[in-house]
Amino acid sequence: MRPLLLLLLIATAFAVERPNIVVILADDYGYGSAGCYGADPKLVRTPAIDRLAAEGRRFTDGNTTSSVCSPTRYSLLTGRYCWRTSLTHEVLGTFSPLHIEPTRLNLASLLKAKGYATAAVGKWHLGYGKENEDPKWRTEYKAELSPGPLDIGFDYHFGVPSNHGDLTGVYVEDRFVYGLRSGGIPSGTKLAGPATDSDDFKATYGPEDMENGKAKILDLDAPRRKNERVMKVLTDKATTWLEAQPKDRPFFLYFTPVAVHNPVTPDKDLAGKSAAGPYGDWIHELDASVGRILATLDKMGATKDTLVLFTSDNGGVFKPEIERLLQTTAFKAGLKVNGGIRGGKHDVWEGGFKVPFIARWPGKVPAGSTASQMVSVVDILATTAEIVGTPLPAQSVGAEDSRSFLPVLTGTTEAKGREDMIVHSADGVFALRKGRWKWIEGVPVDEIKDGARKAHKDQFRSQLYDTVADPAETKDVSADHPEVVAELKDLLRRYRDGGYSRALPAADVKPTRLRVATLTAPAGANALSEPLTQIPAKPWVVSAGEWAARDGGVFAQPKGGSEKPASLRTPLAFGDGVFDCELNLQGANRISLRFGAGDAGFRLVISRTTSILTKNPSKGEAPTATEDLAKKNLKLAAGEWYPVRLSFKGDEVTVQVNDQTFKGKHPSLGKDKTSVDFLVFGNGAGFRNVRLSK
Repeated sequence: MRPLLLLLLIATAFAVERPNIVVILADDYGYGSAGCYGADPKLVRTPAIDRLAAEGRRFTDGNTTSSVCSPTRYSLLTGRYCWRTSLTHEVLGTFSPLHIEPTRLNLASLLKAKGYATAAVGKWHLGYGKENEDPKWRTEYKAELSPGPLDIGFDYHFGVPSNHGDLTGVYVEDRFVYGLRSGGIPSGTKLAGPATDSDDFKATYGPEDMENGKAKILDLDAPRRKNERVMKVLTDKATTWLEAQPKDRPFFLYFTPVAVHNPVTPDKDLAGKSAAGPYGDWIHELDASVGRILATLDKMGATKDTLVLFTSDNGGVFKPEIERLLQTTAFKAGLKVNGGIRGGKHDVWEGGFKVPFIARWPGKVPAGSTASQMVSVVDILATTAEIVGTPLPAQSVGAEDSRSFLPVLTGTTEAKGREDMIVHSADGVFALRKGRWKWIEGVPVDEIKDGARKAHKDQFRSQLYDTVADPAETKDVSADHPEVVAELKDLLRRYRDGGYSRALPAADVKPTRLRVATLTAPAGANALSEPLTQIPAKPWVVSAGEWAARDGGVFAQPKGGSEKPASLRTPLAFGDGVFDCELNLQGANRISLRFGAGDAGFRLVISRTTSILTKNPSKGEAPTATEDLAKKNLKLAAGEWYPVRLSFKGDEVTVQVNDQTFKGKHPSLGKDKTSVDFLVFGNGAGFRNVRLSK
């Protein structure tokens, strides 16, 4: 009982102290890119990050939850794997709504309830605003950006909306674009902005400033970011906020530098100093920023009372086959961006997840120590809750996947880290680590395009690695250990279907099955009834793809992995009426019901998450001249038959997909419908029971 009593006393003491907490989340910073993680000092020097390790604890098995940024940022703040949300692959867009529900427990709300001052400074990339079902909805940067960070517990926010080099080219402060001069600004409100002669900003922002130079730059009447000064501006804002905090109130700073994300833009004072080239200089700029944060804490006299956690959102970019990347230049100079492990950002390999992870808390975390236990950024919430003495909600309600590593952090000898952990690639591939083993499920999300399927095919198969004997993941040992594969496969099923992993769900847990709606028979004469239990004869025509009858319907996929959809057409002849069918989305990323009507027509596109009604281009218009008419968010499961109904009356249509209903209105909808094409994009979808009543 003595060790348990000791832990209880430690936790109680920490709860009384309420330490300041600073979380520094670097961007794309790989495992081998800091001196304390083995980077060659002849190439890069990281004295500030190394100082943290010398004065705290360096974790050799610190991990992110995703190999790309938005999902990891969500997990860090909420203690929940992001793949449990609608974001099942890749990252949020620049115009995405706030991804963290304002009612969900997160680090900021947890600490604010304990009396902390809270701030989020740096790259945000978790969205702004609340989406509605207007198909044209997107975050409006000319108006108030709410809900946002201030609505989930942060008192102050200053950040880059999406990415370094994103198409906004601006900062956001609190609820508005920083220095916004015109737009949806409330009457009588004057928004703060930089001095007119500030060298940190510029008047224009061009393709040369963006990571993707082909994207259309957002039209905003506001000061523009100057890439080589972004790190300075963010660090200025963070240190200014820290210095303004009263000594009698604890603070929480969530500081998220844009370095070392592309584009690589070190400030002129640092450029040309690294033998690894500009990417090495960019690492130096990250380290200098960390140094300024630490120096500010020193100046405030807050160092001894502050827990500092430093880590990254995912591994570094490692694509040595792409010569133009400055990371490749650094690699060729000898910098092992991700150390000796395989892969990097985007991948399901360890290089995508294993990152620098350092904690400093003078007097609590042993200085100059190393921990080999497995920890994850998703555990920061539970660890913080234990420190400040806040019980977590029920595992089905919040912090679903967060496990406290406070005993590991403080160095008790009997401390255990995680026994298992789920990681998730940009393509939506799951992997589970347990002990020495890592099993990769190898199944990407349906939405992955064929080009990515070919490029990443070595990640899209089941495989098992011994991460102790083979940390570089060079030998698949699944054939030698089928019992391990079976165990990890079942464990992943339980965690995924159970809705949490903070505890072990029951062995017989089942995923929540979505209700399938039953539609009443429509009124009117039956003009078409085709069960599609076999490939239909004329006048139906298969014009593309591979079609086969099975499981009570006809299923299709594009031929040979083509981007061209599979297509099945039948003629129609009706104006007002009700069109019904049933849909089964197996591996397809979407289907489209494309109706011919007059010189244009329209289409209903359905994926597992969204249904969009769109007017097609009229004759003579460009293929891009479409108009979205209506949208509805969905939640459909793979392999399930769902009803689809379109009820036409005049120039209006009521669409029902399973239990979700929405309406669209346009003159083209009132024209006589002359045909419908059933189009399948991706790896498999089925149709059956096509009916028309009029």
